[in-house]
Amino acid sequence: MKRFFLLLGGFPLSVSILFGSNVALEKMIKNNEGIDVKVVDSKPTDIKGIQIISLEQPNGLRVPVFASDDGKTVIGISDLLISDDDKFKNALKKAYEDSTKHNKTITDKQVLNIFKKYDKTYVLKLNGKNGSKITYMVVDPNCPYCDQEIQKLDATLQNSNVQILVVGALGMDSIKKTASFYEALKSKKSQKDKVALLHSVFEKSYQANKNADTAEIIKIGRELSQAGVKGVPYIIRK
Repeated sequence: MKRFFLLLGGFPLSVSILFGSNVALEKMIKNNEGIDVKVVDSKPTDIKGIQIISLEQPNGLRVPVFASDDGKTVIGISDLLISDDDKFKNALKKAYEDSTKHNKTITDKQVLNIFKKYDKTYVLKLNGKNGSKITYMVVDPNCPYCDQEIQKLDATLQNSNVQILVVGALGMDSIKKTASFYEALKSKKSQKDKVALLHSVFEKSYQANKNADTAEIIKIGRELSQAGVKGVPYIIRK
């Protein structure tokens, strides 16, 4: 599944600092960046003077970075990284896999809490043919990959109930469309009408109400960002 990735901010992945221990490293990051982190793992590499460490952020999410053995430098891991060293590549792959698995668990839990928080106000609930399962979806009206998921909604409803949070993740136009959608949703009573409205907000011709109240939509987007959602659609299947 492809996703749109968001510029949500987070832990800066490149910082050069001096430290003599993990405690000193954590303290230095706190002093320089104002962020409480913990060193939760380290993996050696065959590259002289370099190891891979995992930093845990206040929201529980983890990020792998490079660190020098002398503890003087921490370097963010770039997408462009080429090596013939299999041990190094395997260590890096393992660090990413561990962080990704951990982060997915943490983010899913926090996203589900957000669904519970807005259960009676902003969560669109749709009944499917298999009520024992639920598909949770976070979607943006301007996201083409979200639109693909909405186009498959009938098929998804064959296998589970569906709960949807429409969000304004991709800019102010998305925020206004989302706020307009929720205003219009208040007058829709049947599931058929709600689904029709949902489809309409993903159409390019959809015109947002410029006077729609966007405060809550911005708030929800901020909460999802803090929970670790870095792209849409974000989908959880239970």
